[in-house]
Amino acid sequence: MASNQYIVYTDGSCSGNPGPGGWAALIRHNGDETEIAGSAAMTTNQRMELHAAAEALRLTPPGSIVKLHSDSAYLINCFKQSWMDRWLKNGWLNSRGQPVENRDLWEQLLELSSERKVEWIKVKGHSADKDNTRVDLLAREIIKTDNHADSGGPPYPQISLNGGIKGKGSEERVGSMRRLGVLTGGGDCPGLNAVIRAVVKGATYNYHMEVIGFNNGFRGLVENDAEVINDRAVSGILNRGGTILGTSNRDNPFDYRPGGSDYRDTGRDRSADALENIKKWGIECLVVIGGDGSLLLAHRFSELGLPIIGIPKTIDNDLPATDVTFGFDSAVTTATEAIDKIHTTAESHHRVMVVEVMGRHAGWIALQAGMAGGGDIILIPEIPFDYEHIIKKIDERRSCDKKFSIIVVAEGAYPSGKEPVYQNKGKVKRLTGIGPIVSEEIEKRTGIESRATVLGHLQRGGSPTSYDRVLATRFGVKAVELFREARFNEMVCLKGNRIESVPLKAAVAGTKQVDPQSEQVLAAIAVGTSFGCAF
Repeated sequence: MASNQYIVYTDGSCSGNPGPGGWAALIRHNGDETEIAGSAAMTTNQRMELHAAAEALRLTPPGSIVKLHSDSAYLINCFKQSWMDRWLKNGWLNSRGQPVENRDLWEQLLELSSERKVEWIKVKGHSADKDNTRVDLLAREIIKTDNHADSGGPPYPQISLNGGIKGKGSEERVGSMRRLGVLTGGGDCPGLNAVIRAVVKGATYNYHMEVIGFNNGFRGLVENDAEVINDRAVSGILNRGGTILGTSNRDNPFDYRPGGSDYRDTGRDRSADALENIKKWGIECLVVIGGDGSLLLAHRFSELGLPIIGIPKTIDNDLPATDVTFGFDSAVTTATEAIDKIHTTAESHHRVMVVEVMGRHAGWIALQAGMAGGGDIILIPEIPFDYEHIIKKIDERRSCDKKFSIIVVAEGAYPSGKEPVYQNKGKVKRLTGIGPIVSEEIEKRTGIESRATVLGHLQRGGSPTSYDRVLATRFGVKAVELFREARFNEMVCLKGNRIESVPLKAAVAGTKQVDPQSEQVLAAIAVGTSFGCAF
């Protein structure tokens, strides 16, 4: 036998269909034999057959020649009679127009077989083929011996060579398929797809894990709206804005309403349903990508015993346990580009132009974009402003023959002695509207024509910057490493230039705001920027 040739036998077994299932494979190469096996708490026979084939092929190097034997006519005919081609052409619908079952495993097999020369061989069955009988017995035996099937633990236990099943915590994981869950919660931002991609690739390429994605944030966790995310699913999404999983900031599993929370604690506590769905999928740890609200929910689940790893996401950059969150740089870039464009129209018409940016109760976007865009006045929540100082700065510029002014105002900024401006949107109050108020007040006091632009959700959309793509990738890879090291209930973070982690509890403790005496604020003042107050 040539050095790159492999003989493979695969089989699956299921008690109930659906029910507890097992799969096994025998791999021969240059006189050596390897047995691998795994189980699932609730599955089907077909899924176990496909899983056995996928795991066996994954243990053969790309470019190898594989003779794969199976007693599953469905599996063999799919490849020998080109059923897969028809499914792909029809958008993964079968001849009856129904979605193809176990699409995730078919996609894995398609990719694995494209990288190897596979001969698909139908065997007659257990009584007629001793090697097929061998893997059949191993698949049946693992259902009985695997505690996970009864405990609700991971569906694919750790697997060692020669049929030995290792206990939890062992590093010998040849051919294992541990499961990691992931969801994106809260508001969207650029970089979410980049971090999903990093989690999937980091888990599958390096550690042979499966990643289960829950759709639409915590809603998917409660409603069990989930699917396996493989390498093909995350191909080409690094530069895409938004999230392929969808997200929601109105679905609290501890106060759940079908139409979304109204923030009045009038829903049902469905956290038990969410935990049951985690158990059904056999997920060992849930990665929650979100801001303070999503991570607070994640922390509550961790207190119920669910292992959690958090990844900080928010354009506001207001999480206290990390120097920077991904999404922030992209939002600042969008705001800076808008200010650059507004400069030309302000100068042409000799106007005062007010640009309102997001940030909630933190002024990081306004400060960074205001400095980068050459804002003459920057108003942030951490420094209440006075109109007298704003007018003074505008007059000062006009006395120097600068007939326009640019004001960058954070949505949470407010005048001294007053409160931030909220808009009532149904049952929800949202920060917005201070920009037009500032613009109207300036025109009323000075007679200078003023205009306001509220950037709003433009800052959440679009492609992530290169910085956010890299940061999101590093965060995602670190999350997988934490899982491998069994370091749960932590959040990945950036400290200086190092990716580290902190306890999840610390990650949701308060809001990180701009220090009025920080070097960055003082640098802005040094080049003539006003913060609408006396320093």
